[in-house]
Amino acid sequence: MTARGILTTTAFVLEHNKRRLLILLGIAALVLFFYGIRSVFEGLAALVGQMPGLLITLVFYAFAFIAQFGALMWFLSRPRTYTVTPDDPQIGLSFNDYRGQPDLVDHAKTLVRILGGVERFKQAGGEMPKGMLLSGQPGTGKTFLAGVIAAEARLPFIYIDASSLRSMWMGVDALVIISLFRKARGLARKFAKAGTPGCCILFMDEIDSIGMSRGGVQGGQQQGGMGPMGMFGGMGMSLNTLLNQMDSLNAHVEDRFKVRMARWLGLVRGPVPPKPLVFVIGATNRPDTLIIAHYLSKKAHDETCDIDMMAQDSIGWTPIHIKTIINEALIVAHEDGRDKLSYKDWLSAADMRFIGLKQPIHKMSAEDKRAVAYHEAGHAVANYYLRPEDRMKKASIIRRGETLGVVSSSEREERHQVHARQYETDIMVSLGSRAVEELILGTKLQGASSDLQQATRAALTYVARLGMGSTLMVAPANAVGGYPETVLIMVDNMLQQLFEETKRLMKEKEYAVHAVAGALMQREELIGAELDEIFKYAEEANPEKASPFVRKPLVLPTIEQLMKNGANGHAPGMTIPLVSAEPGVPGQPPGPGPLPPIPVPPHPETLT
Repeated sequence: MTARGILTTTAFVLEHNKRRLLILLGIAALVLFFYGIRSVFEGLAALVGQMPGLLITLVFYAFAFIAQFGALMWFLSRPRTYTVTPDDPQIGLSFNDYRGQPDLVDHAKTLVRILGGVERFKQAGGEMPKGMLLSGQPGTGKTFLAGVIAAEARLPFIYIDASSLRSMWMGVDALVIISLFRKARGLARKFAKAGTPGCCILFMDEIDSIGMSRGGVQGGQQQGGMGPMGMFGGMGMSLNTLLNQMDSLNAHVEDRFKVRMARWLGLVRGPVPPKPLVFVIGATNRPDTLIIAHYLSKKAHDETCDIDMMAQDSIGWTPIHIKTIINEALIVAHEDGRDKLSYKDWLSAADMRFIGLKQPIHKMSAEDKRAVAYHEAGHAVANYYLRPEDRMKKASIIRRGETLGVVSSSEREERHQVHARQYETDIMVSLGSRAVEELILGTKLQGASSDLQQATRAALTYVARLGMGSTLMVAPANAVGGYPETVLIMVDNMLQQLFEETKRLMKEKEYAVHAVAGALMQREELIGAELDEIFKYAEEANPEKASPFVRKPLVLPTIEQLMKNGANGHAPGMTIPLVSAEPGVPGQPPGPGPLPPIPVPPHPETLT
């Protein structure tokens, strides 16, 4: 620095601290005025003489306090971390050692180049990424890939088990996160390449563990009890602190204490230079749980909000669906005079979103109410006994939108393939309502029209689009005539066989149909746990009939057999109009007669 620069800086510092200097001079003048110069110097000399003893006393009390409480807090709350620096040969890995998805490896290589500080990327206006989430089952190489990225980028690497952040002390988890980021920025500066602010990779294993707060106070944090150091059990601050550290105004504010003091004194001026990047890599085998936990943590909720169940309910939903439904669930709770949302509110909000507003019919006759209850009981019984791998969510006879009732279920795990037997089961669940109407009510109700339409579409897809019938030939509907006659006869045969099996199920489990219908007439709405309890009691009361239902295999006639029979007197190969497999598709004929619209949610199955 030149002499002129030194003088300029000195002048700025004096001007910047002018008020503070005047205050200090004023205090000194008052002290000298009241006590005199001699008394002041005598007091200072006495203080200096007592300093050793005073310092020893302060150190002793501070050590005792830290040893008694601070050490205990750290011992009980210490996170499990491992740090590896670029000059440490512990990580001797490369992309050649990783065997995984080629697309994922290519993305990781691009990420390494960007984290290394690509000027061309910055000049193009690109913003440095803040993190990535690796999702996969245990043993799929999430941690290994993170280590490869750190080794290839020649960056410092911090590993932490996120579950160790769940401290028993209120606020310690947030302090640990802040401390981790401070440490990561320090390592990034230490090993920064010339001309770059530096970067450090923070790998958080099982990151979903810090988002799974199931408490019952505002914000989703667990309410704790008062202890010697404050509140115990405060878990739920980790995720919010993590997100704040990753992307907030903190990125533009000086974080080093010595530099903040220099700025306070005026020794350092100007904007804060680019801060080192802390790139967070999170690993989880439950990304849906993490998303739900994040949005749920911002809303007051009670202990019935099971995140695992909510994650199963929301398979196939987008994050905006989850966020909106959680917010609408809290609205439902407030309408009911409660301050916390429950799992039942979550289900009601989902129905409101995908089916329609609740519109109870207050003057429904007892006969109509009984008919609707048995109609939905048919769906519920078929669902319970034919899909043991799924979880019942709700059965209701409260009108929503165009539906007088609803039965819904959800997959316990996301499926990526559908087997032929599952299509057959779906059709039987749709036909459960008509089977109960004929067997128990002795009638046929118009409310089954949408169920029959859904069953018909599934059967057409089974036979004509997926080749799951007696032929591998795929015969989609054409724009003029519809489906070939042989396809229609095969679909009709399939529906009749499955309907007979569904009626056999309802005869065997008639006791369960009466139990569910009776409970619906009494309560009008049953959620999953209540339905499970009703089925359990029904089976305990009828142990001789409680054995699993065994389906007969579906056997469809071949195309050759159908053509030899000359079904319905029509020439083989003639086509006749029929409702298209997907109503409303351009170029396909509409279904016969006006039918009410069928609300279709993005995933949860809804049966009317």
